[in-house]
Amino acid sequence: MLKQILLSIILILPLHAAASAPATDTIITMPFENLSGRPEYNWIGESFAAQLSDLLDKPGLVAIKPDERNVAYKQEGLPPTAILTRATMIKIAERAGASLVIMGTYRINDERQTEKKDETKPEEQPEKKIEEQTEKKPEEQTEKKIERTITITARIVNIREGRLVAEFNISGDLLEIQRLQGNLTYEMLYKHNQALPFSRDQIVSQATEAPIGAFENFIKGTLTRDREARTAFLERAIKEHAEKTRKKYLSAIFELGRAHYEAGDHAEAVKQLSQIDEQYPRYDEAQFYLGVALDATGQTDRALESQQKLAAPLPLFEVYSNIGVLMIKKNLFADAINHLKPASDASPRDTDTLFNLGYAYYLAKDYTNAAATLRKGIERRSSDGEAYYILSKSLTALGDTPGAAEASDQAKKLLPQFAQWETKGAPMLARIKTAFSKANYYRYKREQDERVNARNTTSNTSTSSTSSTREERSIDGARDAFFSGRDEDALAALGRLLQAEPQNYEAHLLMGRVYERRGDFDRAINALKAAIFWNPKLIPAHVLLGRIAVLKNDCAGAQKYLDKALQIDPSDQDAQALGRLVEQKCKQ
Repeated sequence: MLKQILLSIILILPLHAAASAPATDTIITMPFENLSGRPEYNWIGESFAAQLSDLLDKPGLVAIKPDERNVAYKQEGLPPTAILTRATMIKIAERAGASLVIMGTYRINDERQTEKKDETKPEEQPEKKIEEQTEKKPEEQTEKKIERTITITARIVNIREGRLVAEFNISGDLLEIQRLQGNLTYEMLYKHNQALPFSRDQIVSQATEAPIGAFENFIKGTLTRDREARTAFLERAIKEHAEKTRKKYLSAIFELGRAHYEAGDHAEAVKQLSQIDEQYPRYDEAQFYLGVALDATGQTDRALESQQKLAAPLPLFEVYSNIGVLMIKKNLFADAINHLKPASDASPRDTDTLFNLGYAYYLAKDYTNAAATLRKGIERRSSDGEAYYILSKSLTALGDTPGAAEASDQAKKLLPQFAQWETKGAPMLARIKTAFSKANYYRYKREQDERVNARNTTSNTSTSSTSSTREERSIDGARDAFFSGRDEDALAALGRLLQAEPQNYEAHLLMGRVYERRGDFDRAINALKAAIFWNPKLIPAHVLLGRIAVLKNDCAGAQKYLDKALQIDPSDQDAQALGRLVEQKCKQ
């Protein structure tokens, strides 16, 4: 057996000068290509993407995980298992917002050794997966044994500059694949930051936490689309990891829970996802699935608790919408509206959220707002029979007999169960969100990671990610148009930006400014509330909402936004100016 790991590094150009502190880069690892022509080793390619994305996620680097990478695959119309050209890899990396991409290849080699039968002690036997591929001849005094080695080439490419940054060549025993990946990662981190606050042993120890058999089963479980095979791989991974380490294999448990969730087996999903603790990197995602699964199994209180945990760390409109739905189920209609309204403001085109808001208004007996909100949803989805049904009931309560009859007629056409509802009553109609925008989720999480990295490093932000650069250019163009008085150009630029970056609170804020200048206060308020949804501590948005409230003689609203702005920063000059305005206009 080869005991020595052979490592050679060809450095084309340092990522950064040794004397300078590292800037935050976003890096993505593509699956390595198997050059062996042996499909039984295809899983190793994805193992590099999984391992390196975990190991490289250190101060100065934000690593894109395989699941986020797969979102970019989907956006490009590619399956996650597609074999890509280098040009397509670059395109995927750009789509994911990376500034650096790792591409690589590997080859499995056979080496024959002659050894005595009794020299290998039982405890030194290789892992089962490798052992199964060893050739033996029991009748001989000595046996010829095939040992497999792996030869790896990895390259880092700077996407913005279109150049090869570094190339690494590493080889060793196939049984040591995780150790090889740890050593490779250390070399990459060291070249990125020679003041790396981690030792090689620490990186290798992290890489080898999972037993090799459990690791292999885990990777295979993430790759297969067949539910039965996927479940079997992941269960074996969890079992072997527990037996050999006495610890939980949280990555495999998460994937198994998600597999059950996607298959609609909510009871099993709850069993697995309940084990995920807050230290696990994908805890927020697990909580979202757990909340939906708990609701599906009738555990509304636990479901609400799970979703409420996400409101601060994961402020997606789907989370707020689900909190609103669960509050409807608990007859907390005012609280439901307080969550559904900002969710609808943040995603005004989502008809399910609009319906939930209109439904909450209806249950709260606010029939005027119920009718107005439901009509907005029907404008966007005219086939929504449930919306027509609740609209008809709202209009009836308002005394609008012709409107109610028209809505009821539409409901009859669209709802097979209309007659049953009329006699026995309608069931609970609030719509839970079973999925969320992965693109928005990963974009938001990466922004948070980049902020943390920025605080933990001393470098400036001159090397921001490709997507951030594009976003800044779009914002700058919209600002230039705004300050030049070209409102239509500013709105057009902001509209394009928000289609790609709906969580961009600066764009929502600027859009609010444009509409406020044009005197379109309703649209300004919607844009500013969306900005606050994505960034609750955005003082300029609170201040501008307060000023609009003063202009509309809504002194209570103005005071509310003033109090919020001063709560965030009592010394903010704009907030203090708003205070003087409120004092002047509202307390005469």
